[in-house]
Amino acid sequence: MVVQAMWKTGLVVMLAVLGGCVVTVSPTISESDSMLAALRAGDVRLAYTESENQLILHGTTEDLRPVLSAYFDRKGALGDAETWRRTEETTLPVSAPCFEPSAWHEADQLFHRDPHWIGADGAFSIDLGDDRTLWLFADTWIDPSGKRARKNGVIIRNSVAIQTGTDPSNATIEFFWDTKADNRPEAFFAREDDRWYWPGHGIRVDDRLVLFLNRLRSTDTGLGFQSDGWNAVMIMNPDDDPSSWQMKELQSPSNQLGIIVGFASVLEWREHIYAFGSQSTVKSHPIYVARWPLEKVRQGDMMAPEWWAGTDFGWVANVSSTPRWPLFQNGQSEMTIHLDEVTGRILALHTRGFGPADILMRAAPAIAGPWSAPRMLYRPPEYYKPNIMIYAAKSHPQLTGSDLVLTYATNSFDFGEHLTNPLSYYPRFVRLTRCE
Repeated sequence: MVVQAMWKTGLVVMLAVLGGCVVTVSPTISESDSMLAALRAGDVRLAYTESENQLILHGTTEDLRPVLSAYFDRKGALGDAETWRRTEETTLPVSAPCFEPSAWHEADQLFHRDPHWIGADGAFSIDLGDDRTLWLFADTWIDPSGKRARKNGVIIRNSVAIQTGTDPSNATIEFFWDTKADNRPEAFFAREDDRWYWPGHGIRVDDRLVLFLNRLRSTDTGLGFQSDGWNAVMIMNPDDDPSSWQMKELQSPSNQLGIIVGFASVLEWREHIYAFGSQSTVKSHPIYVARWPLEKVRQGDMMAPEWWAGTDFGWVANVSSTPRWPLFQNGQSEMTIHLDEVTGRILALHTRGFGPADILMRAAPAIAGPWSAPRMLYRPPEYYKPNIMIYAAKSHPQLTGSDLVLTYATNSFDFGEHLTNPLSYYPRFVRLTRCE
């Protein structure tokens, strides 16, 4: 291997190839003039070329390493090392497994039993253990009168629920939201000034629960809202009812790409927690991923994630200037990625289309890919209704009653339909049965 060490306008960039899966990069603070003087004096014996603003050293790794190691073995010569973790083993592409889908109306009734909670979208789910599932909803209709009438209701920005039992067709469920001093319903995750939260996904790590929240603000364009970043909160006592939760807001780093971290799924895989997110300002919804060691997440230390930067660089630190690289294009802001225990593949589910939409599945042998092209999975029966919006398709692998359970949200471009159609604006269940 031929390695070049190059100075430009006084800053050296060195790449030390150490082999294996870990590569260490150390930027120096040396000036090119001092190196050039050493070369001309014969103190550093390497081949080089120079121009007005650039100095390049030439040689193999074996040539450069001992000479440069000796030259830079001076106090203060090297900055702090940055670690790049290459991708795991090279893997071959896989296809999405075959499923036969069908609407699951019996399970739909799970969300129609409460006299006050009368519709929402979002619908991420998290396995809490002991046959308990946490549901996370975005904009939610609440009827304080308990008459299940939206004309009496108000919309709050989010709500949660606890399902007991793993089969949604016969499980029980209890919904939770906050209440103001005058007994008016309020969002479970409180708003901040003119910002509000839509819950993303989350994960339980031992005795802690970490949730990712999409922070939003109103706009005068598009759909009337825009993501303003992300937050994470830790629930210290997830075995208690949400009304008694002890919530701790976690420090979370910003990212200049505007990636909504954790709003496109959270997954534990091997020794890390992975949080997926789309780039909010890009219509093609490229899907990126950050990760943390399991114990860091349990401790609530979210400030130093690693980001996938493509197969050439692997996983890079949050402070790295290396560009992040999407796992795939044409995802969705709301979607799920989970491990299929039967096939060992990583599966992604999301919708395609704005308004009428199909539900697609794609697969990969590992989180870093390679990811397959999306495969048509299901066309919801509401597809042909006027003014329909179909979105937020999600898998719920912890649920039973089918080989795989998914939900999707329905809405209407005609807001009046919320008041005239009591079945609109609810998550809907789909059963997926593996093909024989």
